[in-house]
Amino acid sequence: MQISLLQWNIWYKEDIRSVARFLREHPADVICLQELTIQRTPEVGHGPDYIAKQLGFYYAYKEIDLGEGKMPMANGIFSRYPIVNTNWQWVNTPTGTGHYDDEYRAYIEAMIEIDGKRITVATTHLSYTNHFVHTARKAQETNNLAAILHTKQQNYILTGDFNATPDSPTIQKISGILHNVGPDLTEPTWTTKPFSYDGFDETQLRWRLDYIFATPEVQVVQAQILQTDYSDHLPIMAHIAF
Repeated sequence: MQISLLQWNIWYKEDIRSVARFLREHPADVICLQELTIQRTPEVGHGPDYIAKQLGFYYAYKEIDLGEGKMPMANGIFSRYPIVNTNWQWVNTPTGTGHYDDEYRAYIEAMIEIDGKRITVATTHLSYTNHFVHTARKAQETNNLAAILHTKQQNYILTGDFNATPDSPTIQKISGILHNVGPDLTEPTWTTKPFSYDGFDETQLRWRLDYIFATPEVQVVQAQILQTDYSDHLPIMAHIAF
């Protein structure tokens, strides 16, 4: 059995209508998205609902309140095939420090039935840290995610924007549990837009922050990073065999 899967942080500033158009032009069986906005504009409204309606897909999402003055966003999983079960957990919760890594961050999974067989697809968007340094809070968030991953035995795929580079402790720990079924980790996915925040300025596409991992029996047939002017992240498309 083979499926196509697309992973993409769509950027909360991007026009969701452009995102939907790109997804229609690059069809995938399963799509995992981060930074879906909730009720951003009256024309589009609820991001997860809009994407699902445009694609005609089943879907599951977890809305995340990022704090006072910040727009609620969501991680979402969209599937051409029926979703038979969903689950979510917090991997990070705020403690009041107000730092970059002091926000709610969620893990969400969906069990999908394809021709009588079931696979579990999960996605997450881990905390941003300045210059992507590995903080104590990031380490705890990574451990929380790893505890979930250790319970996954087979037919399991994890995608997301991990806000971590391939040589980081976060990606090293995940790679010790699951294996990469995306493109080579040297290929960058961020940033396609100028970024400037609290002394960190970046204008070049040279960071790998987005990934697709899976349990050992899941094999990559083909994987590539797609090019687009939409979002500050590039999407990953993978064809995967079970």
